Amino acid sequence: MNEWEREFGSKPPERVGSLVGEVVNDRMAAKMSSNQRAAAAWYRANGDREHKHTTGVFLKRARVAGAAPILGVYVDSHVMATDFGVNKDIYLARLANIGFAVSGIEFIVSRKGYRAGKAREVAKESAPEVLPELSPQEAVEVESLTAQLPDAIRENASKAIAMSLRRQKLEKTQNRKQR
Repeated sequence: MNEWEREFGSKPPERVGSLVGEVVNDRMAAKMSSNQRAAAAWYRANGDREHKHTTGVFLKRARVAGAAPILGVYVDSHVMATDFGVNKDIYLARLANIGFAVSGIEFIVSRKGYRAGKAREVAKESAPEVLPELSPQEAVEVESLTAQLPDAIRENASKAIAMSLRRQKLEKTQNRKQR
């Protein structure tokens, strides 16, 4: 019995990515188009947040001859395109970790990707919001979280974590104002 089962009395919820990996086996993947394999890899490598905001996935030719293709990911808002773009290196590493090599990732806002009930969020996104700065304690925490990472990804990972924390702080202040 693991920690989750002891605390909640049930098995932990499964991530969508692990379910995709179980359904898409090697024999099935051989019959899929390259875009379908790219979508399966994207969903398998990433979590629920990425799944929620992804509206489409495709491959396009690399700009350099002989390089791996570029993964195009349609997302449902400008905020998500920016947020995912900051984490581009992390997504490349996740895809490489499952054996799906791409030379880059581009996040594109889908014109048709807005779900019903998103009109308010779209209106909010049109006015850029200033993210609050991190406190000195939070900055030290970010530094300690990324200290053990390889030099090649440390700076981008640090920026991604800092941006995520700043966005969370903004959301908390907005939630307080709405009450």
